[in-house]
Amino acid sequence: MTYEELIAGFAAKYGIENLTSEGGAAALVIDDVKIDLISDAGADCIVIYAEIGYPPPDADGKFGETMLKANHLFLGTNGGTLCQNPETDAYVLMRPVPLAQLEGAEAFGAIMEDVLAQVENWRALLNGMRAAEVADENQKEEASMFASGGFMQV
Repeated sequence: MTYEELIAGFAAKYGIENLTSEGGAAALVIDDVKIDLISDAGADCIVIYAEIGYPPPDADGKFGETMLKANHLFLGTNGGTLCQNPETDAYVLMRPVPLAQLEGAEAFGAIMEDVLAQVENWRALLNGMRAAEVADENQKEEASMFASGGFMQV
């Protein structure tokens, strides 16, 4: 199966309109997740690429460390690779899939569902870390206000 046949079959099977391959690339949005499908003809595979999000302004590397550990033997990514796009600083999940492993739209659909679940899980983790940082910052601010006499004491 070729990349173009895979994209056409997937679009037909799942009723996705306007999913076409232009120059070996296609994109679609599922549940607010933009997924790029890129042909790697040299490796005879399709690369699935999706952004997870951006590091918080005061990132201390915890999320990056978590991503690196998850990449080890693909244990936390189910075959994908987590990385940071050097051009945009966005965290991304990339998953190359050999075309020979795909026996049709159903097999590709299952992989797409897994990639979507991985992206949603990593987004939740990133958002959770952001929320924890905001809560920690708020606690520090409240403690600072109390220490400086910002609260009326009776």
